Amino acid sequence: FKVVQLNRRFIPPYGSGASLYVRPLLLGTSGIVGVKPSYEYLFLIFVTPVGPYFKGGLKPIRLLVEEEIDRAAPLGVGDVKVGGNYAAGMRATIKAKSLGYNEVLYLDAKHKKYIDESGPANFFGITKDNKYVTPASSSILPSITNKSLRVIAEKELGMTVEQRPVDVQEIFDFEEAGCCGTAAVITPVKSITYRDREVVYLKDEDVGPTCKKLYDTLTGIQLGTVEDKYSWNFEVPMD
Repeated sequence: FKVVQLNRRFIPPYGSGASLYVRPLLLGTSGIVGVKPSYEYLFLIFVTPVGPYFKGGLKPIRLLVEEEIDRAAPLGVGDVKVGGNYAAGMRATIKAKSLGYNEVLYLDAKHKKYIDESGPANFFGITKDNKYVTPASSSILPSITNKSLRVIAEKELGMTVEQRPVDVQEIFDFEEAGCCGTAAVITPVKSITYRDREVVYLKDEDVGPTCKKLYDTLTGIQLGTVEDKYSWNFEVPMD
């Protein structure tokens, strides 16, 4: 609460679409050159105002399935938010963007068969029989946004939720697909290319109907326009 109170003048106006981004950081500060854990740490909370992630509405992205570069090793630190995980994916992202794609869809490093994550975001697919399917793996960073969407999908939209290993071949059977995270909430997926095949989920529209309902419900809860049945919101006193 304290860091938000101290930075209240930077909180964007309600309804602007902007927000105050809050990120805790832990930095090793020991004066050592060798490769070993730090014995001193600096904990800080970084805040900054950020504009709307999507200006003028949701913007769908094109994904490229990556098979030559791994995001995280099995039994590694893929499920932890550490800086090194981002470095591992930079080359793959540059490659994908040079080919006209927006982001990378990674596969598991062991089998090269199961969907892992999409860049810095969790992935989910919507099936033709009304299921919300998202990968389960010890290499995936747990997402509070994904967790919230699973609750909304099941409790509000009456969907069946499956968190399990997702074979990459399932992308050809999904009705819709999306990426989710704190900043964008949901990024609709326009298409996914796997080897020499491309599956297109969105043609003229910017977002599918189920992704739109999920997005509107979660952002509505955040903004107070949809009832918060799950006590997700809390008030930060400014006095």
